[in-house]
Amino acid sequence: MKKRTFIYQLVLITVLGLAISSCFQDLGQNPPFDYPEEPPKPPISEDGQLFYMAFNDSYKDTKSNKDATITGNPGFAGGKVEKAYAGAKDSYLTFKLSDMPAALGSAVTVGFWYKVNASPDRAGIIVIGPVSEGAPANAQNNRTSGFRIFRENAGGKQRIKANVGNGTADSWLDGGDKADIDPAISPWKYLALVLTEGKAFFYIDGEEVASSDLSKISWAGCDIMSIGSGEPRFNEWGHLSDNSLIDELRIYNKALTASQIKEIVNHDTE
Repeated sequence: MKKRTFIYQLVLITVLGLAISSCFQDLGQNPPFDYPEEPPKPPISEDGQLFYMAFNDSYKDTKSNKDATITGNPGFAGGKVEKAYAGAKDSYLTFKLSDMPAALGSAVTVGFWYKVNASPDRAGIIVIGPVSEGAPANAQNNRTSGFRIFRENAGGKQRIKANVGNGTADSWLDGGDKADIDPAISPWKYLALVLTEGKAFFYIDGEEVASSDLSKISWAGCDIMSIGSGEPRFNEWGHLSDNSLIDELRIYNKALTASQIKEIVNHDTE
């Protein structure tokens, strides 16, 4: 009986020794054991994508391969994904809509990462709008077409708002405190404006913070997009250059759903 027990113990020790040896086989292996790498994340869908500016040491739209026009001295800084546009006083970019590979339609999504700098306490962020005919250059505020994404002081926080023109009038997207960002924390936030025939929506990090009825956006008279300022088409109320960071600016010729926006947020955050 003692002999049989000894044999069982010997077998158990042998099995354990083989298991431990297998677990650590790569320690002395030459070449070392190569564990399989995790597969790369699938890229963000480009379906309907009309414009993409990553701001990785360049102000080039990769869809058209055209560069934005630079006013002042904007720069680059660490972004949500690699590098980001870094705003500066009296500085911004403009991009000709005619350089986009297709015309903007009635269903559009504008999305980007944003890290707020609350000084100055109001600024334009992304603006596509027409000229205010007959108004001086420093009093431009024609809101009957295009859109305006901007920020304003709200009790020490920064409230992100949007405005959209339908050809004769404008609609406001003001989410109140749901659209506030605390500049003391200044986290990266994903902002998205979604336009459809019938409704406009504004999202922060994939959560709807505001909506408004919209018959249909008008692009009448719109020929440039401003990035990092309300200049030159939305400056009458002081929404000028923005010292904040902007990253991964995409424009789609379709209305993304909340879940699709959330997918972008998750993709860039994981």
